[in-house]
Amino acid sequence: MKFKSILSAVLGIALVASSCCQDKTPRAKHVIYIGLDAFSAVGLQRAETPNFNWMIENGAVSLHTRVARETSSSQNWMCMVSGAPIEMTGVTDNGWTYETRMIEPAAYNNKKMFPTIFDDVKAQRPDAKVYGFYEWEGQIRMYDMDAFDYSEKCADGESTLRKAFAKYMEDQPEFLFVSVDATDHAGHSFGHENQGYYDCISMCDQIIGEFVKELEAKGMMKDAVVMISGDHGGIRHGHGGDNMSELEVPVIMYGKGVTKGKVMAHANMIYDIASTIGGLLGIEMPAECRGKFMMQAFEPADSRKYTPIPLVHPFRGVAEEVSITVDAEDAEVYYTLNGGTPTCESIKYDGPFKIDGNTAIKAVTYKNGQYSDVVENLLYAQAPEGYAPIAYKLYRNYRGETLPDFSKLGRAAAEGYCSNFTLDELPFEPSEDDFAVLFTSHLIVKEAGKYRFLLGSDDGSKLIIDQKVIVDNDGSHTYGEKFGVAELEAGTHIIQVEYFEDCDGQMLNLTWGPEGQGCFPFSLSELEK
Repeated sequence: MKFKSILSAVLGIALVASSCCQDKTPRAKHVIYIGLDAFSAVGLQRAETPNFNWMIENGAVSLHTRVARETSSSQNWMCMVSGAPIEMTGVTDNGWTYETRMIEPAAYNNKKMFPTIFDDVKAQRPDAKVYGFYEWEGQIRMYDMDAFDYSEKCADGESTLRKAFAKYMEDQPEFLFVSVDATDHAGHSFGHENQGYYDCISMCDQIIGEFVKELEAKGMMKDAVVMISGDHGGIRHGHGGDNMSELEVPVIMYGKGVTKGKVMAHANMIYDIASTIGGLLGIEMPAECRGKFMMQAFEPADSRKYTPIPLVHPFRGVAEEVSITVDAEDAEVYYTLNGGTPTCESIKYDGPFKIDGNTAIKAVTYKNGQYSDVVENLLYAQAPEGYAPIAYKLYRNYRGETLPDFSKLGRAAAEGYCSNFTLDELPFEPSEDDFAVLFTSHLIVKEAGKYRFLLGSDDGSKLIIDQKVIVDNDGSHTYGEKFGVAELEAGTHIIQVEYFEDCDGQMLNLTWGPEGQGCFPFSLSELEK
């Protein structure tokens, strides 16, 4: 009896291990994979996506699938379609070419590049049709395009989706690969927290929703699985860093065998996508792959429900009035203005409200007895006329990858006064690059003690108090935050913030507070000229 119990346990462990690595049983005759470039997990939740929401309600979703670092397109698309990390594929950055590669691939296809799921399907199921539609031409330098039975480059995101879906309805290939770049363009052009980016996601939601409804109406979903994900996320106007808005993408699965209403609790990796496609089609992945079959999507549902995060308007900057929306019917939103984590005991949102000072708003969605993730927005009240305690000097045409020595830059192109340590009040265009700014003011500390400062920027920045560096966030990089602690006496201290913009997005935020009590924007009484 004891031996039987041990044997059963061992067999159980073996079955679990096998399912984690890959389930080789074909689960679907057709797989339709749709990749939206720069489609982040927060982007899904903030945008208006009734069709994605319906697919999630009737299928499965992961909000915590992580991408490879750095969070750029080439290496992440390759990880996604190969089932392997960059150390195996050899595609290490967004400028990768076969001729300039630094790392040899760990396995080879017919073009001496790391094999993709397209190669794997054609090698093991030569009669299966593999179709590909793509918008970004740079993507195909990483693939053996001969593996496709049909492929087409399209002019924009809408035509990519519509042509791909029309061709699928005509030929019904076993595997359809669709790559949309329009969402990435929208993120770079409008910003990943801007309505223009959300509108692009909503456009994709509408077209994909129409396609899925047509498949359902014609009875074509009974043997098919639709997968939707991004290759990376984004923040502000760029990506490439380690912010969670860049690192986490959603994976939506809908179709044959997928558990209705399943929220995947455990984090996936982007290279799990190819391994899941392979498992659905009964394909054995190369030994050099590291991806796992996303078995969570087929396991019984539990009490977790999809609860999207709220969207605070405006997202940042000066706000006279604040409003909050959420892409979920019958959901309630709660928020705080004091740094506390919002719950049902916090302020319930019932309409637009005004703020009377600089504040950090935290908000959460509550539905079906569950909370969403907490979101935080830094907003600044309209400063009184004449209130501008921070002197700034703006230097144009600075070209460097680290902060300059401001004493050697000569005369500033513009100088004046502003009310916050942000870029919102400075005289430059949102798309302008190659400049540096020096901010100077006096910080009034009412009580002696240790204070924590959080400095976020894209690109580099530095906080200096009384000629001592408190936070060093220097270098050319996407938006990232660093903190420092300073022990300050009561009284007035000279505070300086140095900043420079290299390219691809610009952002600066500085908050502070007593250590252990959170960080907030500076109030009107804490700064003076």
